[in-house]
Amino acid sequence: MKLPIADVRDWSDDRHAMAYDNPQFWDGAHLQSELHRVFEICNGCRLCFNLCPSFDVLFRRIDALDPHREEAEGKHIESGRIVEEHEAGELLKHVKVSTENPVGLLQDADKERVVELCYECKLCFPKCPYVPPHEFAVDFPKLMLRAKMIGAREDGIAFRERFLGATDLVGSVMTRVAPLANAAAHNSFNRMLMEKTIGIARERQLPNYADESFLTWWSRRAPVPQNGSQPVALFATCFVNYNDPAIGKDAVSMLERAGCNVDCPEQVCCGMPKLDGGDLEGARKLARQNVETLLPAVREGRKIVSPGPSCTLVLRTEYPELVPTPEAREVAAAVMDLSDFLLHQARSKRLPKPPEGTLGKVAFHVACHNRVQNFGYRGRDLLKWAGGDVTLVDRCCGMDGTWGMKSEFFAESLKVAEGAARKVLAAEPDTVSSDCPLAGLQLRQKTGRNCYHPVRILNAAYQGARLE
Repeated sequence: MKLPIADVRDWSDDRHAMAYDNPQFWDGAHLQSELHRVFEICNGCRLCFNLCPSFDVLFRRIDALDPHREEAEGKHIESGRIVEEHEAGELLKHVKVSTENPVGLLQDADKERVVELCYECKLCFPKCPYVPPHEFAVDFPKLMLRAKMIGAREDGIAFRERFLGATDLVGSVMTRVAPLANAAAHNSFNRMLMEKTIGIARERQLPNYADESFLTWWSRRAPVPQNGSQPVALFATCFVNYNDPAIGKDAVSMLERAGCNVDCPEQVCCGMPKLDGGDLEGARKLARQNVETLLPAVREGRKIVSPGPSCTLVLRTEYPELVPTPEAREVAAAVMDLSDFLLHQARSKRLPKPPEGTLGKVAFHVACHNRVQNFGYRGRDLLKWAGGDVTLVDRCCGMDGTWGMKSEFFAESLKVAEGAARKVLAAEPDTVSSDCPLAGLQLRQKTGRNCYHPVRILNAAYQGARLE
């Protein structure tokens, strides 16, 4: 199904130039004015001071550049000395009062550092009181993404970003030579070369590639009678397809157990890795392909369910702008998180509970990209419904797609993950869970514990088993 090209629209209502198709989006001078405007607003608010390295660096740098910082802190008065009233009056005569905002003293290198440290967790968006439709229209993650895209257009997309964004190409090759690829990923010499040539941290634990992709398994799967009352289409995600097909297989099993008629249409990467690398046109090409192949399923009345929080977020919120057509909005409106969908089936009595006592204690990490979609902690609630004793771990793990794999951000990534790792270990769980497989990879690196998607834990529970 071929999609029409969107009409050119009036951009007068997008005065901050945050829409991809607005010609001002690519204007470097306008970007600099927006960075200054938003940084001033953030500096005056500081609600996000402890969310991520971007804000920490921004506020520390602004404070360091403030010419009146020492006077504001009273450091111009000799420490420990009692100042008489008349002397204090004399001192005050020499204090300069200025309304100058130190944001204006930030250098280009300061701004670039803030931009590169943003790993697009997007947790600042639901916390910020000034997001659209507020007149300030602050969208910090989108502004950081805009800066990366302009940089990529001016300087070209680096080889590492192209490599990390080519998930289907790399994945399809690696699954064909999975034993060799996995052995190479655990060889210290190869990892040193990988760090030198591509920039992937040598200490980063990498996911294995599967011998057979999920979509290959699906294509050869024996036909199942399609008599379910709820038609769904599974958007498997690249990680499930190439790295952990067991998530997809267990998802199919759980959906069919809930009486669903399951299909898996042709699909490609959602496009988030390309967006992260600043490759807007590459992301748009993938989005258009997915809209074209998923639209017939949507018009059959199927919900599009996905086990990947990041992919769900992109499909739901980015596709209407990447492909600005009614068809893309139609697909986006049909997308649901897999755990969210299964919880609805469970609460509607369509999904039977697993045997009592099979789940035990579970530490459940909620993915940032699920938190920002504001539909609740569905993975946790699903495991609790199934009888699990669940401890919620609601701290960012600092992995965030490919950011935590990069050598220059690896140490910072682990630092961000400290809080989440402490909560996992303090829970002393039988099983660790997260909807996000890359968060699971980070938690395994920090805690030494394997981490499983909720559908894997539930499907094992129906067999009377427990994953550890």
